[in-house]
Amino acid sequence: MILVLLEENCLLALKSNLYNLYDKFALPDPEWITEYFGRSPFIETRYSVPDFLLDMSEDKPHLTEFENVRRLYNSLSFLTPSQASDERLWAGLCIKYFWTYIQYRWNIVEKCTVGNVRQHFFFDYGARRSLTRNAISRLWWIGRLTYDPSRKDPYEFTRFVCENADYIMHILERNTSNNFMITRAFLSAISTAREEGYLINTDTVGELSKYLNLLGGTYILDCLSESEIYEKILNKARSIKAS
Repeated sequence: MILVLLEENCLLALKSNLYNLYDKFALPDPEWITEYFGRSPFIETRYSVPDFLLDMSEDKPHLTEFENVRRLYNSLSFLTPSQASDERLWAGLCIKYFWTYIQYRWNIVEKCTVGNVRQHFFFDYGARRSLTRNAISRLWWIGRLTYDPSRKDPYEFTRFVCENADYIMHILERNTSNNFMITRAFLSAISTAREEGYLINTDTVGELSKYLNLLGGTYILDCLSESEIYEKILNKARSIKAS
């Protein structure tokens, strides 16, 4: 598999004409895009990886999230954050290699709307939010922000955030999410609280995420140690269930 970019002018043309083209994203393959431009819209990069497929075996597509994060991040972990923030890369991979997966994961055939197509094949929001909404960049960034080689299971945190889409929103779409030390402290505290028997659900994680933002308004989080952030989040998790 050679990694490709979607040419900038082709990317802009597809997005600007999406109201006339969106229904074509429900077609079985993307060959119409080559016909639309009269040539291939892709630019090959110098990166090549062994071919891999994404899991589409579950009746409920969201149940494949963890496995697909693992597969995709294992294959593309060499990308830099800058490269992995390039809409041309993810749009190119979405269209050329993962067309069928995106239709499966986000029910594009039955819910083929401009909004669904724009956010899952392209970037449709601000920089941070777009990275977790595009169908393929989402998988890479979940891996990037949760993979921890220091743990017995490096994908322990990944498995947790993939339990619920709200966890991804609460944890990975925060302003501090690109600081792995802060994210690791946050997730470690949640893991400990769960091991201690505290119920961890979307409400709890949402409240802890708000608390982390409040901490950021009181302290310079980058100046706190990982253990200090961990203790503050863990104590807050304990207090939520004690109150």
